Amino acid sequence: MPAAVDYTKEPLEVVIQDLAGGSDEPFEKTYGQYIRKKFPNMKVSFIQSKQGTRLQDLITTGQNVDLVYASLETISSPLLGTGMQFDMTSLIKTHGVDLSKFEQTTIDAVRTMGEGNIYYLPVLTMVQVLFYNKEIFNKLGVAYPKDGMTWDDLHELNMKLTRSNGGVNYMGYSASPNHILRMNQMSVPFYDPKTKKPMFTDERWKKALELYFMNEATSNYKSWSLAKKKLPYYTEMTASQELAMMVFNSQFPFDGPQYVKDIDWDLVSLPTLKDKPKIGSQASPRMFAITNTAQNKAAAMEVIKYLTSPEMQTEYSKQGFMTVLNDDNIKKLIGSESQFKDKNWKAVYVNEIAPKSYQSIYDGDLLQKYLTPNILKIVNGEMDVNTASRDAQEQSGKFIEAEMKK
Repeated sequence: MPAAVDYTKEPLEVVIQDLAGGSDEPFEKTYGQYIRKKFPNMKVSFIQSKQGTRLQDLITTGQNVDLVYASLETISSPLLGTGMQFDMTSLIKTHGVDLSKFEQTTIDAVRTMGEGNIYYLPVLTMVQVLFYNKEIFNKLGVAYPKDGMTWDDLHELNMKLTRSNGGVNYMGYSASPNHILRMNQMSVPFYDPKTKKPMFTDERWKKALELYFMNEATSNYKSWSLAKKKLPYYTEMTASQELAMMVFNSQFPFDGPQYVKDIDWDLVSLPTLKDKPKIGSQASPRMFAITNTAQNKAAAMEVIKYLTSPEMQTEYSKQGFMTVLNDDNIKKLIGSESQFKDKNWKAVYVNEIAPKSYQSIYDGDLLQKYLTPNILKIVNGEMDVNTASRDAQEQSGKFIEAEMKK
């Protein structure tokens, strides 16, 4: 389609799907309403991904799908794993999308995963930060955390906050294993594309497990985990209020405002390592991709172009989303027109984003089926770190071998 086409006036249709299974309501709130406003003559159709309407199901039945989206960590399996990817390089050039304007660790990761091809582009992104419950700090007389802390600083806070008070056994710190490990600041991957084997016996994974879990597993943390048969999660910070600090996605309060409505909370930057000062977590971008069977590829590219434009990224930033562009003027607006505008949102940009580790089509399974379950066993004393790593390596290796034979 020639570049002279006015996409705001052409009667086109674009069919979109959230590969993670999200419904049309969040799609409409975050994307749909803006696409329709920008392209008033474009018919925007959304098909929820669920049993019978997943991407492969739709293609089999002849239903067109132009655009799909998911996080960078989860898009490989449903897109690349099914052969539905499309190299957007030519369209990116034709439609004037300037990749040099983007945050480059994400673009580097896209090129690596596509072996030079561009199969998707980021529209929104997030990092790991440290949320904290001010009420617990006040009750225990401990000073609030600050931006720019190291993990040693966090350890000191954790020790001060782990105590019994008023009949409550408080815990200082916890993290979501699936998120902090997927976005680890050492950039260690789960899978080696050269050897085609998992990497859980790599020494860096041992260090990551020690850093994020073992070093901070206090007596209260261990006894709670043993009794509950799970690790403390954000609900222990927001609901039962036994947990003072939680490392989690920067987008958390916007994704779940109902969870933070009853507490006085704030956030600071993710603690850093002494030997890697200023390096925070990897980013977890929301990627948009054009399918190789898309009937309206040019229109789909215009949608991506608009969602990543300074105009739309400014709007997203004001709402509290991290921008995918390297633009300080957009970054400084973060959260300024959100319901949480009084919070310390500059914390998300204090650290540099760590390089993105290699993302394979197996990553979700390797993490959630084989590594994450072992973390609870380590904390509860059922396994040591070396045994847990070897077990995850062995089990995930068998899984990969079986997948490759399919």
